[in-house]
Amino acid sequence: MLDYTSAIYLDAYSRINGMVVVGEGLADRHFRLLSRAIPEDGPELERLAAMEGQHAAAFVSCGRNLGVKPDIGLARQLFAPLHRLFLKKDQQGDRSACLVIQGLIVECFAVAAYRSYLPVADPYAAPITAAVIRDEGEHLGYAEQWLHARVTVGDQAVETSVADVSGQALPITLGILKRLAPDLRVIGMDPIDKLACFSELFGQALEALGFEAVVARRLLAGAAARAL
Repeated sequence: MLDYTSAIYLDAYSRINGMVVVGEGLADRHFRLLSRAIPEDGPELERLAAMEGQHAAAFVSCGRNLGVKPDIGLARQLFAPLHRLFLKKDQQGDRSACLVIQGLIVECFAVAAYRSYLPVADPYAAPITAAVIRDEGEHLGYAEQWLHARVTVGDQAVETSVADVSGQALPITLGILKRLAPDLRVIGMDPIDKLACFSELFGQALEALGFEAVVARRLLAGAAARAL
């Protein structure tokens, strides 16, 4: 039975909560940048961004409920490489790469994390987490649909972009998981289960775009070899 008031739990939770708050805040910013890059979907992307901002505020309240201040500094440090990669692709006008980073990889990572956390969440955080899981699935669906529409018409540039940026972003993402593994265990989550869930979700996302399952496995295996 987890003791949500123990010093060791609260210490680990401060870092996990920081990652969630910063991650949701960056998702808000990323979707707003995408709304400018994909103006025909601007209102929808602004709506998704607002949802991410609301998630960040909700998870701040989860930390406050436990008397925990989120470790924002560490979270920004861990997310920085992924955020820089997103900004680089945005500046290059590579909308496909931006959607892979935020809409596929980050969203799959978030859904996997929240699914793993939900069974061990404290009573205040549990309903918030369940609601966020539903929202993140909607965000993932947008990216899948946008990318699928271009891959299925034979847009080779999009296919190449998806594979290339996945090869860059996946090791960063799995490196974050490795860094947080001890804290995940303290708050009752199994990092291996989270990795398995993330791998399954990302594989399903790539297959939804039209990629063969072996492509997803190859990308994930390569990323794991570099990050874990």
